[in-house]
Amino acid sequence: MPFTVGLSQHADPGAATGEIVGHVLESLGVQPDVALLFTSGDHINHTEEIAATVVELLAPAALVGTTAVSVAAGEREIEEQTAAVLWAGSLGSGVRRRARAVHLSGVPDPAVDDETLAAALDEVDAVSDPSMILLADPYSYPVDAALSHWAERWPHVSVLGGMSSGAPMPGGNRIVVDGGVHRSGAAALIVGGSVTVTHLVSQGCRPIGQPYIITEAEGNVVRSLGGLPPFERLLQMFSKLDPADQRLVQRGLHVGRVTHEAKVEFERGDFLIRGVLGADRESGAIAIGDVAPIGATVQFHVRDAVTADEDLHEALSNSTPAARAAAGALLFTCNGRGTHLFETPHHDASVLASHIGTQVGGMFCAGEIGPVGERSYVHGFTASMALFTDSDAP
Repeated sequence: MPFTVGLSQHADPGAATGEIVGHVLESLGVQPDVALLFTSGDHINHTEEIAATVVELLAPAALVGTTAVSVAAGEREIEEQTAAVLWAGSLGSGVRRRARAVHLSGVPDPAVDDETLAAALDEVDAVSDPSMILLADPYSYPVDAALSHWAERWPHVSVLGGMSSGAPMPGGNRIVVDGGVHRSGAAALIVGGSVTVTHLVSQGCRPIGQPYIITEAEGNVVRSLGGLPPFERLLQMFSKLDPADQRLVQRGLHVGRVTHEAKVEFERGDFLIRGVLGADRESGAIAIGDVAPIGATVQFHVRDAVTADEDLHEALSNSTPAARAAAGALLFTCNGRGTHLFETPHHDASVLASHIGTQVGGMFCAGEIGPVGERSYVHGFTASMALFTDSDAP
């Protein structure tokens, strides 16, 4: 089940297209099952021509792509430069159709795409549950609402991907679906065949203090944690932290909501991380970047480069069998990571490639999509990864 990734930093879009398509043709030949195209820098404005050439010369069964501020290929991350990446592969044999790409509008409600998605899911044959790779324009596609809707309608379909980051305004991004290029909506790649797609999410945070139950809240405002105002809980916790963690709290505080309430003890992967947006000293309430359900268990978290590195290694180590057997991987990392977070370049791509090999392709995102607990969410400052493994591999 071969995968490959082509990267070009050539300034000329025609030469860049020739390099990435030529690499895939040399490695795989024509008609791979899937192909993903990522363009950045000056190539964003040439995405239509690049995608058309990929379709003409490579003829993938399913092609999706989008534009990004930075891209990843192999062990490298090309940050805020002109580049083109083409990741492609085979999903095994023995089934009728192994992948399908569809364009989603999602307006005014993601349910308007149900018929399109249902047809694609029915058409794709899969040895195990199918997966969806989602590339969405953040200005025009309601990703949060879509993920919530799909979790109820198709709970067996896991969703992972990222939000386009190539343009700072509506209409600037490109969404590639087979031979078409759109200025809005989302691309959904339904993946089947004899492949298992393992989805990993590294949120890059660690818990501090102790967990509390939300005992009073309204919307995204938490008014009571375990019977006391959250700000009072925070001050109690802060006084007991070492100076290094106190500095991290002062730089930016996060809160994690437990997704598996039945567990007795909670670890990093048990929390859905959201930012603390503000606090009211007078009332003691805090505002978070999500709804705050009464009865939910939450715990404060901090994030830094060391923690993010540890968390990424831990996520991959916990999936060692899948990582060792993976033939290829997709990486969707936050545009606030890279050298904005880590002291050295290529961090996330090189760590992932060290675990699975160099067949890694991906992009820096304006929001990363991946599962925590039983469904997928949109994340920030996160690395979401899809590992592709032959279902028949030992």
